[in-house]
Amino acid sequence: MFIKLNSIAVDNMIKITFFIIFIFLITFTKGEEYKAYGSDHELVKLRGNFYIKNLEVFEIDENGEFGSVYIYKVVNEANLVEVAYNLKVGYYELKMANPLIQPFKLKKGDIIKVDLRNRLPKNFERSKVYVDIYKKRLFIPVEKDGKRFVITFPVGTGYEKYPTPLGSFKISEKKVSPDWIVPSSVRSENPKLPAVVPYGNPDNGLGTRALRLNGSSYMIHGTNKKSEKGVGMNISYGCVAMRNEDIERIFDIIDLGTEVIIYDSSKIDTPTF
Repeated sequence: MFIKLNSIAVDNMIKITFFIIFIFLITFTKGEEYKAYGSDHELVKLRGNFYIKNLEVFEIDENGEFGSVYIYKVVNEANLVEVAYNLKVGYYELKMANPLIQPFKLKKGDIIKVDLRNRLPKNFERSKVYVDIYKKRLFIPVEKDGKRFVITFPVGTGYEKYPTPLGSFKISEKKVSPDWIVPSSVRSENPKLPAVVPYGNPDNGLGTRALRLNGSSYMIHGTNKKSEKGVGMNISYGCVAMRNEDIERIFDIIDLGTEVIIYDSSKIDTPTF
C-alpha cells in the first residue's frame, strides 16, 4: 500500500530528519550538549541593577571564557531579526550560528541555535569597557563576592561606509535624553536634517542615553523605535548603538574617564568559536 504525502508533509519530514541528524552530529561527534534557551536564566543583582544570568551576565572562567550554546524553538512565524530582538541577542549572532537557515522564512516549530559563547581579550581589566565589532557585543567585566563576571549586551555598529573606529577611547561626556548634533558628513547625505535633532524627535537615533568618546561625534548610545530591532547589525554612522533598556542599566556604572576598547576579534588573538 502506498501513502500519498503532500508537499507540506514532505517538507516537515525533511526538516525533522535534518534536525535529528544535526543534533546527533553535534552532540555525539563534538561531545556538546545543547540546553533549551532560557532554561538556566535567573535574575541577579550587580552594581545596583538586575540582569539575566547566562544572557546578560555570565561568570567568567580562568581563561576569560563564558557562555553556552542553546536551542530555541520558534513559537510563531517570524524572521531572524524579530527572533533576535525577542531573545535579547543580536541578529548576526543568530545568523552566524545558523548559516543554513533562511532568515526571513522562519516557521512555527523551526529550531535555531543560540550560541552565546564568548571570550574577553587577553589581560582584560575590570576598569574598562570592551566592544567587539565582529561579534557586535559590549562587555563590562565586574567582580562580586570574589567571583569574576561580565555584563554583556548586543550592539549595532557602523555601516560599511561609516565604520566604527577601533582603538582606545575615554568617556568624555554622559548625557540623559540627548539631542543629536548631526555631523556634517551625515547632513551632506541627508540635507533635510537640521543641525540639531532634539531628543524625542523620531529622527533622533540616540535614544535615552549617550556616552561620548574622546569629545568626538562617536558615542555609545541608545536607539529609536525605527532602529532598535537593528541592534546586532550595521545600523549607525560609526557609533555603538544599544537598545535603550540595555544602555540605561550600564549608564550609571560607567564613569567619566572610563577607558573603552573597541576591537575586532576576527583580526586578533581572541577566539570567536
